[in-house]
Amino acid sequence: MTTSIRLIKPEDIPAVVALQDSCYSDALYESPALLQQRLAAAADSCWLAEDAKGQLLAYLFSYPSINGHITPLASAFKVSNTPELLYLHDMAVSPGARSLGLASGLLAIAKQHALSLGLTKLALVAVQGSVPYWQRHGFHLVTTLADSAEQALDSYRGEQARYMQAAL
Repeated sequence: MTTSIRLIKPEDIPAVVALQDSCYSDALYESPALLQQRLAAAADSCWLAEDAKGQLLAYLFSYPSINGHITPLASAFKVSNTPELLYLHDMAVSPGARSLGLASGLLAIAKQHALSLGLTKLALVAVQGSVPYWQRHGFHLVTTLADSAEQALDSYRGEQARYMQAAL
C-alpha cells in the first residue's frame, strides 16, 4: 500500500477524531475543538499518514515543550518559547494499518523536526499499557517528577499513564 506523511490541516480534524475513537478508550476522548486549538498552536509539528486515496491511517500531535512538563488530558498545548524537547502528545494508528510501519515513520519525522529545532529529546505520556512499545523505540521511564507533572499524569485516570523520554 502506498502511503504518505504530511502536516495535518484543519479540515483533517473530523477524520482524526474518528481515528481517535477507534484507537482509544472513551476516557481518552479529546474534542474536535481542542484538536483544532492544538493544531493552531503547533501546526508545524502535527502530522498524518494517509493512503493514496487520502484516507487517514495514522496521526501524531506534538509540540515544543520543556523538560518534565506534562499536558493534562483534554488540555490546550502550551508551546514553549524556549523549548527543551518535543512533546509527543497523541499518536494513533488505524487498526487496519498497524503492520505498515506508520508509527515508526511518524516518529522519524518527529525526531527530524526536533533536531531541526535544536532539540535533543522527545517526551510523551504512554497510556493503555504502551510502555514496552515506547521502550523498544528508545524511551525510558522518568519517575522523578514535579507535583504538577504528577497531577497532570493523574488526569489520565485508569489509563496506566507513565511519563517517558528519549534522547536523540
